[in-house]
Amino acid sequence: MNCPFHVLTYKHQLHSYRELPLRWAELGTVYRYERSGSLHGLMRVRGFTQDDAHIFCLPDQIAEEILGVLNLTEQILSDFGFKEYEVNLSTRPEKSVGTDHVWELATTALEQALNTKGWNYIVDEGGGAFYGPKIDIKIKDAIGRLWQCSTIQVDFNLPERFNMEYIASDGSRQQPIMIHRAIFGSLERFFGILIENYAGDFPLWLAPVQLRILPVSDDCREYAKSVEKDLKKSGFRVEIDSSGERLGKQIRMAELEKIPVFAIIGKKEIESTTVSVRSRKTGDLGILNLAELVNYLQTA
Repeated sequence: MNCPFHVLTYKHQLHSYRELPLRWAELGTVYRYERSGSLHGLMRVRGFTQDDAHIFCLPDQIAEEILGVLNLTEQILSDFGFKEYEVNLSTRPEKSVGTDHVWELATTALEQALNTKGWNYIVDEGGGAFYGPKIDIKIKDAIGRLWQCSTIQVDFNLPERFNMEYIASDGSRQQPIMIHRAIFGSLERFFGILIENYAGDFPLWLAPVQLRILPVSDDCREYAKSVEKDLKKSGFRVEIDSSGERLGKQIRMAELEKIPVFAIIGKKEIESTTVSVRSRKTGDLGILNLAELVNYLQTA
């Protein structure tokens, strides 16, 4: 876990209530000794990378900070094409740490943030962590399967165990509230969910190879290399088919590998300094010069 290191960073100096909230994040590698029978592709691995972040805030800042995390989560998951969620609010379990007051304060703040967001949610009575209530977000993929990803947890335990403090407005020393948040959870697992959701047929902006150049013959390779160089300068992920196969086979392989766009180069294209462009989604896009191709890739 990465949490104690953020706590130690916080404790490097004494903070005032005026400095809070403090928000820190990192991509940290963690390990779990999963039994061999439970390992499953990218979905369950022994070493993985978490998008770990922690917020240290005042008790009356919890609801606002949670709402900010919910907004960020929605924005990022939507960018990846996930629009439907199942949201769970997990409350105090039988065995827990912290007073009744702080549990009620935190749970109410989570409910307030969810209600402000306007999301429907399921209450999981007693399903919270021993150190605080939490919100779990399950995303729904293209065929309706739910995947646990994002989690937001309020923590009373670590601030107490590490004797974390801040100077309150009355000059007294108080313990801050600690919020754990991970939007992807495990990056490796999220990649696996993306592959499942799109069946490997990623949208253009997300595809590992956005465009493949298909030269009709070896005589076309020099021009193909110049097109590749120019497109890479514009920031696109491009490669040239170097198989030497006939054009029909090259097109078939590009389609099987789910390359979003492929550009065909023959003698006609060389003479006119253009490319013949096809999209897997919409078919033939016609003859485009480089500027038109770049514009298409930027707006598709």
